[in-house]
Amino acid sequence: MKKHIFLPLILSVLVLNVSVINGASSRPIFVSSETVNMPNEFEKIELLGNLMTGHGPNAIEAGASDNAVYIHFNQSFGNVSITIYNESGLTVYSTVLNTAVQQTIIIPITAANSGIYTVVVENATGYVEGEFDYD
Repeated sequence: MKKHIFLPLILSVLVLNVSVINGASSRPIFVSSETVNMPNEFEKIELLGNLMTGHGPNAIEAGASDNAVYIHFNQSFGNVSITIYNESGLTVYSTVLNTAVQQTIIIPITAANSGIYTVVVENATGYVEGEFDYD
């Protein structure tokens, strides 16, 4: 008699720390790593910094829509800190994401005030940042 062992497939998302400040968001939405093209409703955020040096200009892609920020990692950067600042320099969103486990994150920003925001992605080896206008 053959025994069949079924192992449940567990998709785990490792988020080490999620904090929302000033009511900017509830929880981020995690999307399957199979999503590699930025959805059409997101306008590209130009990321500048040294984190992508040697990794190519499209190693990290980011975009903003009317109610969310989209970030996709085309390769693993290990644990990264993702922070969104308002134009006064106050942190409105902060989290740590393990890019070896989760490659895409969509961060709701529906409760934020209109203005210019800066998204910063950093790890132990560098950072990138870009600005977006939220109406």
